Amino acid sequence: MCINVNQNNTTLNITPTSLGNSFNTPVDSLIQNYSSLSSNNLSTTAPNISGYSSTDGYGLVNAGEAVSTAAGQTPYASVPALGGNSWGADLIKAPEAWSHGYTGQGVVVAVLDTGVDYNDQDLKNNIWTNPNPNDGYANDIHGWNFVDNNNNVLDDNGHGTHVSGIIAAENNNSGVIGVAYNTKIMPVKVLDQNGSGSLTDIAAGIDYAVNHGANVINMSLGGNSSDSTLQSAIDYANSKGVTVVMAAGNDGAATPDYPAIYATTSGIAVGAVDQNNQLADFSNRSGSQPITYLTAPGVDVYSTLPNNQFATYSGTSMATPFVTGAIALMLSANHNLTTSQIRDILIQTAENSTDTPASPTPSSPSSPSLFPSLGSLLPISLISNLTNLANIGSLFSLPLSSIGSLFPLPSSTTPSQSQSQSIQLSSVIIPVTSSDGLSSQLSNLQSIQAQSLYPATPIVYLPSDYSNITSTITDDLDAIIPIF
Repeated sequence: MCINVNQNNTTLNITPTSLGNSFNTPVDSLIQNYSSLSSNNLSTTAPNISGYSSTDGYGLVNAGEAVSTAAGQTPYASVPALGGNSWGADLIKAPEAWSHGYTGQGVVVAVLDTGVDYNDQDLKNNIWTNPNPNDGYANDIHGWNFVDNNNNVLDDNGHGTHVSGIIAAENNNSGVIGVAYNTKIMPVKVLDQNGSGSLTDIAAGIDYAVNHGANVINMSLGGNSSDSTLQSAIDYANSKGVTVVMAAGNDGAATPDYPAIYATTSGIAVGAVDQNNQLADFSNRSGSQPITYLTAPGVDVYSTLPNNQFATYSGTSMATPFVTGAIALMLSANHNLTTSQIRDILIQTAENSTDTPASPTPSSPSSPSLFPSLGSLLPISLISNLTNLANIGSLFSLPLSSIGSLFPLPSSTTPSQSQSQSIQLSSVIIPVTSSDGLSSQLSNLQSIQAQSLYPATPIVYLPSDYSNITSTITDDLDAIIPIF
């Protein structure tokens, strides 16, 4: 696959994977180990979700909604656009996830590419460090170079550093901001200074990434030849819970290149769109056979280059790390997601999907789990009839005069004046950020701090006799005001 990227209006021809005989490399012992995988461990079916297009698959990835679904929360509200060079993050709604505290923390992304400049000012603090170096690879502190069979993973081309910046450039008020700016990048060099690599090195790189703790693998590379060994390597990663994200290719073809076309069974294929969400002319299409194909920003994408430089590149190689970053955000919200759940959530929340996303079980209990039956206890009409929340603090002597701003009601649910006059609140249960003085105001209540997926964890106050919550609400309280 020839990646045509624009740098200062100069066309560069980067071949992330050789188009020649590298895909016919003799199978060695390492590659043969993949073939021993049981088919029972591998995904063998294409996605079955409505809204697939033979042109752009399931359409633009929506990181914000994918993360909220992964976290078991309602879709996040829109936030102001960052603009400028961050238009790509805006387009996929990454800032919506950031605003809820999900920035890729605790996630390791392996970048199989030309290497990474781990000294770059925007990347140096987000480079993975091997907790057990010398485990079969001499002094592999920050990854491994399969081209030269050593620990030098520095980028001698620029492509891998550009990809890495899209994923995880730090939010340090300079340069660029990565989609998952607290993610760790594991550099795995499988392409040489000319951007070419062999099947053996790529498969070995997948094996290394999986066995060294990567949660996601980014492969902005490909070719035009099928090979069952490479497919088995991707399936191996999938069987170990590692999602492989692959560039669809830049040939303007009706179907993706290899290995992206293997997204019928494992991994995700990514096509490129511009700032107007229009599919790029160069981007390979998704094809008539449904595969997990998404689109992401891939035209004039600004990112890092070695030696603290920056450049604007175009290609599905640039679109792929946007989806990789979205997955890192999802995993920071719910680290227990399976590869199947990741694929399903991404395509269910993507632009073209007509299915309603189904939230997985969150990795840790969220506050709604403390209220299993509130839906039946409190009909929505009761909540929608509450009014004058901004002055709810007047019910108590402690200063809560502005607590209503924490949970404003939509204007569409604001009750009429006649409704307002008929509502009398004698007591309520409310989430607050401090319990100082509250016990003297609400007798027979105890505080239970709910585990929350929000950055600022609120405290939810419940009746001391939780088993009698139904009668307590009916007899003593007018309403519970949830904010989750």
